[in-house]
Amino acid sequence: MRHLLLALTLASPLALADTPPATQVPPPPAIANGMVPGASPEPEVRIIQKGSDKIEEYRINGLLYMIKVTPSVGFPYYLVDDDGTGNLKQIDPARRIVIPQWVLMRF
Repeated sequence: MRHLLLALTLASPLALADTPPATQVPPPPAIANGMVPGASPEPEVRIIQKGSDKIEEYRINGLLYMIKVTPSVGFPYYLVDDDGTGNLKQIDPARRIVIPQWVLMRF
């Protein structure tokens, strides 16, 4: 049994010596702006100050999908484009449960 283990231990470096060297993989290409092609960018937020009111516009790929309005008096409210048609609907977060709607595939 010991002779078998000794023979296997001596033979294994010889078997590895016959393998060709691994080819080097080229580095990935440099990506402009740190963005991966095909990945969706982070939302852009534009803050507009009108008097004492504050309006925040949320956009992805240049498309407006949500507006948060914070008036000087009262509670903030949201205008959301639910279906992507450009029609914004008012959402009251205190009364409505917003269900996440992720886009998995587009055809």
